[in-house]
Amino acid sequence: MSLYPLIHPLLFRLDPEWIHRATLAAVGRAGRIPPVRGMLRGLLTVDDPRLRVEAGGLAFPNPVGLAAGFDKNGVAIEGLAAAGFGFVEVGSVSAHPSAGNPERTRLFRIPEDKAIVVNYGVPNDGADAVARRFASARASVPLGINLVETNTGRPAGAEEVVEELIAAMRPFLGLADYATLNLNCPNTTSGHSPFDDPGTLGKLLAGYAGYDTMPPTFLKVVPTTDPATIEGTLAAMDPFPFVKGIVFGLPTGKPYDSLKTPPQVLDRMPGTLCGRPTRALIDASIQAWYPRMDRGRHVIVGTGGIFTAEDVYRKIRLGATLVQVYTALVYHGPGLVKRINRGLCRLMDRDGLDRITDAVGVDHPYTRDSRNTPGTRNTQRAING
Repeated sequence: MSLYPLIHPLLFRLDPEWIHRATLAAVGRAGRIPPVRGMLRGLLTVDDPRLRVEAGGLAFPNPVGLAAGFDKNGVAIEGLAAAGFGFVEVGSVSAHPSAGNPERTRLFRIPEDKAIVVNYGVPNDGADAVARRFASARASVPLGINLVETNTGRPAGAEEVVEELIAAMRPFLGLADYATLNLNCPNTTSGHSPFDDPGTLGKLLAGYAGYDTMPPTFLKVVPTTDPATIEGTLAAMDPFPFVKGIVFGLPTGKPYDSLKTPPQVLDRMPGTLCGRPTRALIDASIQAWYPRMDRGRHVIVGTGGIFTAEDVYRKIRLGATLVQVYTALVYHGPGLVKRINRGLCRLMDRDGLDRITDAVGVDHPYTRDSRNTPGTRNTQRAING
């Protein structure tokens, strides 16, 4: 039986950012003690070969990863890797250290909507410091780094951002199992992304192509169903074999009409909405991107409002190969991933599936009738149905 429901009311009376820091410190200490790390793994891990996923040249013990934002600086890598996740993503990390946004309160809970509002402004210790922690960490699952532009408090030009992101990767070469490029982080100060222009995205990826040991790389994009935006991004990433897929980031704005929390309360919470209210938009985005992608080369990492095994299974059946969680940990604690993975096993039993990857895309109307040939993109058929 999990103790988290018992202590949950007490934790929610405390400052959320303080709780976040205290949790990371505790998990970090636990992870550095081998017997404790082994105990965590035994308590929180579901070891079932049906859950294993191969994607982007990497082997994942299960499809449920930890999203960037939870461990921004890589201070709890070993403990988190032992907590049942199929992979752990650290960050977002920028080339230079940043204190983030100056506001005293930068994290807000919205229990009525199973959501949080994040206004951190990407505080982090900088790429060099975090890379040193990667070098000393012993992670038992794939370890990723999420890279973002430095929050300097002023807008940066496109060329400056490109050069900085290329430099931010250098310390992690040979250390990170994969990288995620946070192309549209809403918690930076510029207010727009230079990578909305596919040409600028192409320049960034061309810069990375100059590295001999570029890890498998995922592009973190704003969820969208707009065909032109999707096609522009896919065309920019197609020439670069190290790009293995896309991850959906956070949508901008707050959908007031779909929330139980009154607008006057939300207006006092600056930042970006995460959690259950983002679920429908990201599900629709998975459904829009999946038929347009070269599915022999690229995968989708689903995010947004994942609280249960059914949430994960729905995203996988729409086209995601992997998923990431964050907000649900705030509400359901460390046993969440084990419950999700056990639930996935039950759902596979119900549907007679031999492995979780057999479920990828099966509910997509396009792929019920045909599947893309690896190495090609049948865009016209995807658009015309």
